[in-house]
Amino acid sequence: MTPPMQVSGRYPHLAVTNSSSECGIGAVAEWAGRLWLVTYPPHEPSGSDDKLYWIDGDLVRHTHPASIGGTHASRMVHRESEQLIMGPYFIDAGGGVRVFALADFPARLTAAMRHLEDPVGRVYLLGMEEELYEVDVRTLAVRELYGLDGIPVSGTHAKGGYKAQDRLVFSNNGDRRWAEDGDSGALAQGDGVHWEVVHRAPFTEVTSREGIGPTDSAVPLWCLGWDHRSVILRILDGGQWHVLRLPKGSYTHDALHGWYTEWPRIREVRGGTYLAHMHGLFWDFPPTMSASDRSGLRPISTYLKMPVDYCDWNGRLVMGCNDASTFENPFVNQPSSNLWLGSLEDLAQLGGPAGYGGPWVSDAVRAGQASDPFLVGGFAHVTLHLSAEPEATFDVEVDQSGRGDWRAIESVKTGPGGYAYRVWTEPRGGDWIRLVPHGSDTEVTAYLHLTTPYREQRAHGSRRVPLSFDGLADIDSQAPWSGGIIRPRGGDLGTLHGLLHPANEGQATYVEMTADLGLHAADDPEAAAWLETSHGLGGPDFSLDPASVVMTGDGGGTYRLPRTAPQYDRAFELGWPRGIREVVTERSLMNIHGTFYELPRPSSGGLERIRPISTHGKRIVDFCSWRGLLVMSGVRESAAADGHVFRGPDGLALWLGDVDDIWAMGKPVGYGGPWLDTPVAAGQASDPYLMAGYDHKTLTLSHDAAAAVTMTVQVTAGFDVWHDYATVLVPPGVEKSHSFATGFSAHWMRVVADTDCRATAQLLYR
Repeated sequence: MTPPMQVSGRYPHLAVTNSSSECGIGAVAEWAGRLWLVTYPPHEPSGSDDKLYWIDGDLVRHTHPASIGGTHASRMVHRESEQLIMGPYFIDAGGGVRVFALADFPARLTAAMRHLEDPVGRVYLLGMEEELYEVDVRTLAVRELYGLDGIPVSGTHAKGGYKAQDRLVFSNNGDRRWAEDGDSGALAQGDGVHWEVVHRAPFTEVTSREGIGPTDSAVPLWCLGWDHRSVILRILDGGQWHVLRLPKGSYTHDALHGWYTEWPRIREVRGGTYLAHMHGLFWDFPPTMSASDRSGLRPISTYLKMPVDYCDWNGRLVMGCNDASTFENPFVNQPSSNLWLGSLEDLAQLGGPAGYGGPWVSDAVRAGQASDPFLVGGFAHVTLHLSAEPEATFDVEVDQSGRGDWRAIESVKTGPGGYAYRVWTEPRGGDWIRLVPHGSDTEVTAYLHLTTPYREQRAHGSRRVPLSFDGLADIDSQAPWSGGIIRPRGGDLGTLHGLLHPANEGQATYVEMTADLGLHAADDPEAAAWLETSHGLGGPDFSLDPASVVMTGDGGGTYRLPRTAPQYDRAFELGWPRGIREVVTERSLMNIHGTFYELPRPSSGGLERIRPISTHGKRIVDFCSWRGLLVMSGVRESAAADGHVFRGPDGLALWLGDVDDIWAMGKPVGYGGPWLDTPVAAGQASDPYLMAGYDHKTLTLSHDAAAAVTMTVQVTAGFDVWHDYATVLVPPGVEKSHSFATGFSAHWMRVVADTDCRATAQLLYR
């Protein structure tokens, strides 16, 4: 049998869709010799046209006739009855399927849990509105414990649930009132009748090292959540709760309604190896994680896709994703998602480990009160931004062994402005850090940036096709190339269609690409005209001035980004390239002046929370998501069909891969700044200029004043609070340069001069 077509771990024929606005893959599991998965729409507690699928060893997908649909992401193996419970489906050891009475007991099933009193004969099913049912595993008889009003605790949008240490523990990650009070989500526990909140914050995963096949052992329980400070790891061990904090790799999940975080997991994916993901970071998660031993937790990489669930199947890592929805997304007319098949080694080839967060953000802290432990192990560089009002001195302590062996490594005193920073080129003496203030009680922000230098990506043994961007046209090349508009056409996932034409000719060709990745010219003048009028490229999504790239935030503020090649200052022969497009559900890519950035939705911070992904140096005209693939136009006419380039008629072609391939396109670099011979008023701060995600940073300052000018360089670590990083006295007629310390990172920087003048503040990111 001929192996099916795949590109970067994506098999186009395995893509799934539905008739809703979203079609994620809610759960995957190996069972009865097959890979099982369910799809979900956004809100269908009573069923939908979504399906229960199973995939055989030849990667043939089968739709189970018992499918009733609905919004489900639960999965549990009930050991005593030998059944996989996936959403409303009870699947026996031979692959036979029975269905929970969803029509009579509606719920968006998000967790299946062992029973407190009768774990052999019954299970609990938890819905996203905190409905709770108990089900007889033999007869599927149902008893409603809590209906649509839900379990009476704070928060909404339930996620994980687990029986552990003689209690039920469940999480939710949103709140209907989030826009009013700014509070959201909860981790809760109870005995089925009495409930209490453990932690008021958005929480998602609740599991243990026994994963989806739990027993009634007393192993530690792991719970993932987050707040405005960081990712939170809560551990229930010996009946007691403990808290640890981890960095966020991405801000795109931060909206307080909880919709953008679906569903972070911790799961065994290879014998004794556990994978976790949360807020844009993959983690090597130790199965020994407990209150007494937190050693071994390591970041693997940062990512762009939206993983929902994963498992090991036939020696491969299988990841179910949520790839493209139509929520506020005019460029997709049909939702779709797909599996990604690869290996743990492949994950290490994505973005280098990087993240942001800390134990305190504008928190009232008592003298002598140690912060929560915060993970720094596995990152090459650590920048601590520390501010206190009133000023304070802090002991920086590290845990050498991960077993509570704390020792002080240095003392940090905030300066006259209440701010201090430290840069460590390697974590100093341990994987976990905490801070202890001395003196008086104070209001503290302790926020860290953790980075890893850019790594050249390379092909892996599990890749059938080496990763290559050679087929994309270089920005400085004069060789013939083609590009144009591309968009999923829809209709049972049918085709991708587009208007492509050579850059040196005005005649466009309407093309369609089918599931076998064949690119063909087609005769459909109506579709061609519709593409041109409804999805044309238009003008640029940015402006330029002599200093830098200029963009406007959602709140109207001005933000500045680096330039790269001068060819991006003007439109291509085909017009301005596409600048902003959503290619992963509820988060966008920005292709601005030769650099790809990740752009959160406004409710997760918008432009203020972007991060650069790669500086590519290519003539990318358009890009989109289709069948789980990232598709880009802007290909050299002579490009070989290399497994990423797929050729069509008359030299036309498209580039296909996975969205996380673009980490390998090139290290983020650029030049520019807030001022370039710019009229400046004394005491007036410049626009913010992006700093996060770049290393080897050099700042040059100058002015035209007759006397020396004091220029204050300010930074913000991740919130709209600015700190004086350095004060530089710049003599007249002199360029003053400052190289930031290796590893220093802040999110934005700006400059303030003490004199009216024409000033220059330019940065080079090498």
